[in-house]
Amino acid sequence: MSTQDANGQLDALREQVKRVKNLLSRARAKQVHAVSIKNASKELVNGYFGEARNLFASKGLDNESLAGLDKWMQELLTHTQRASLKNNYTRTLKSIDQELNGIEVALVSASPVKPQSGTRHLDGKEERIASTLEGLVVTAGLSYMQGCADLRDDSRHSYRGTAAELREALREVLDHLAPDKDVAAQPGFKLEADQKKPTMKQKVRFILASRGKGKTQTAPAESSTSLVEDRVGALARSVYDRSSLSTHVGTTKQEVQQVKAYVDVVLTELLEIA
Repeated sequence: MSTQDANGQLDALREQVKRVKNLLSRARAKQVHAVSIKNASKELVNGYFGEARNLFASKGLDNESLAGLDKWMQELLTHTQRASLKNNYTRTLKSIDQELNGIEVALVSASPVKPQSGTRHLDGKEERIASTLEGLVVTAGLSYMQGCADLRDDSRHSYRGTAAELREALREVLDHLAPDKDVAAQPGFKLEADQKKPTMKQKVRFILASRGKGKTQTAPAESSTSLVEDRVGALARSVYDRSSLSTHVGTTKQEVQQVKAYVDVVLTELLEIA
């Protein structure tokens, strides 16, 4: 793929942003309830994490370069999960526009990442996450690095284990920072339906709340954690639904890259990595 392809993805994302803005301009209520606005917003987020982000990364943009856009896309997704204020949507879309402008500039000077077999070095953000994990929970650090290495290995025939490694890294961090007994001891705590212990999402809320963060501040990380759980589970179930092995491998890798993007968002927040 060429830089032209990357610019095409930028244009497509900008068109999706414009579409959401146009829908918002016709909304009269202060809070957004319209399904059309929420669906258009979700399409924008899925378009970014599903294809555009991977393409930008292949052009040499690392996690640090994409961190801002990751954050605002996650926030937009969070807006769709409740009756958020119209002003919140507008602010987030403005920030996404600004990040897209930055991506366009970065693409001009970025060095393309050449495909190769085997592992490659972690980028700056991944290095900070991995080193912090190693100092906190060694096995979590190993799982995270294995997940990163797997996604850089073009010779792999399966990525199911990669998804499990990334989820395990997140789970171990949450179990370390938020033991079940501490989470369950909170005043008013209730187990979620069909659960026998606190969920990963509840642990994220517990950790961030203990740092003085309110619901609005914890929502993006909670949402990302839920997406990790849902997508890893869906990956395991989908293995038997795909008849073409080549299609399965390519599709699974893309899905696991999305899982990693969500895991990075949560770990960056939990480990307070800049």
